[in-house]
Amino acid sequence: MTRFVTRRTTLAALAAGVAAAGLPASAAAQAKHGSSPAAAPETTWVLPTDQAALEGDPEADAVIDQLVRADQMTVANQVFHVWTRNDQPVPAAAPPVLRDFLQRNVVLSVEEQAAVDRVAHGETIKLLQSNMEALTVTEAFGGLFAALADPLLAKSVWYAKYDLVMDIGRRFSRTMNTLWDMTGHNGWDPSGNAPVTLVKLRLVHAAARHMGLAHGWDRVRNGMPISQRLEVEELMYVGAYNVQLAAKYGFHPTRRQIDELMTMVRVGGRLLGIEDKYNPQTIEQANQVLTDAAANHRASSDEGIKLAHNMLDWMDRKIFPGAGAIGASMVRMMDTHVADVLEIRTNPPLDASIATLAPYLYRPAYEVQQKFPLLAQTHAQMFKIASQMVAWYAVDFRDYDLQMPTG
Repeated sequence: MTRFVTRRTTLAALAAGVAAAGLPASAAAQAKHGSSPAAAPETTWVLPTDQAALEGDPEADAVIDQLVRADQMTVANQVFHVWTRNDQPVPAAAPPVLRDFLQRNVVLSVEEQAAVDRVAHGETIKLLQSNMEALTVTEAFGGLFAALADPLLAKSVWYAKYDLVMDIGRRFSRTMNTLWDMTGHNGWDPSGNAPVTLVKLRLVHAAARHMGLAHGWDRVRNGMPISQRLEVEELMYVGAYNVQLAAKYGFHPTRRQIDELMTMVRVGGRLLGIEDKYNPQTIEQANQVLTDAAANHRASSDEGIKLAHNMLDWMDRKIFPGAGAIGASMVRMMDTHVADVLEIRTNPPLDASIATLAPYLYRPAYEVQQKFPLLAQTHAQMFKIASQMVAWYAVDFRDYDLQMPTG
């Protein structure tokens, strides 16, 4: 479903749709995809609650419905496999409804392009690029497990009936790769793939929504699977939530860095299909989403508990025996309420050790950036390579490919 399909989800932003690392697609690339959409008028923000829980993504949902009815989902996934760069035209093999959707939605507006360009030369992106290992950890053990503590987010993953259910580590890997797409040095350049990845992810979510509704999702009781409320909540788990977690490690971004982050989050949210009225504009609005989620939408569920423990078991299998216990302590260190909701047991000696090391999670890369600026770029590349090696070790690199669930 979300962030971890991511997501090669949703990652997450920072996240699945979160950061800008270079210049937007060139004019030539835009000509291939379609004309740039006009800037939207300023919208009054609305906290996504009950009404947003009933809303999906009508434009993306209509595309999936047509592809399913025409038995073209396999062809659509083949298009996803080969369409990977911002300057690459949508493959000719794409069914017309898919080609039209991708061409229209992958192009940034003039306003978004200007925002991406500003952020690409700002302070936040430098911090993200030099701190990928910390972001990987906070994304995996903060955002992922916090999302599973929302029963409807957990059910949305479960009802997708995809390989992400029993091997949720693949979701983790896809999310990490999406995060690198967003925050790499050229993700928004013509040779990069940030907008392409996010627009494809939007349709992955729509396909998972279709699967949920086709496999017994109770829409009257639960609203829409992967609803607008859930999309926003998950995006915040890989955006503003990481700002809150960073404070626990003794790192406090400046207001400029936070504002740049929210600019990135908004661009990512639009590409993911979040309605403008629900897409947070400020960190204060983002924190309102997180506060509402923790107060009103966090509870134990069979799906959330199973998925959380599948993730910890996956760590034991794919990384090394005992890695799951370390992961469990990481979750408890970041949010004891989330750990309790997901029935992650305490392990006092290990919990204490992890909590002691936590303040250093952000420090090494950040201190290199501040104290040894000439080494920052080398340091950033070193950790990016290391993080990618971890993902390749955990899940075969072929799982980097974003594919839509088909049945």
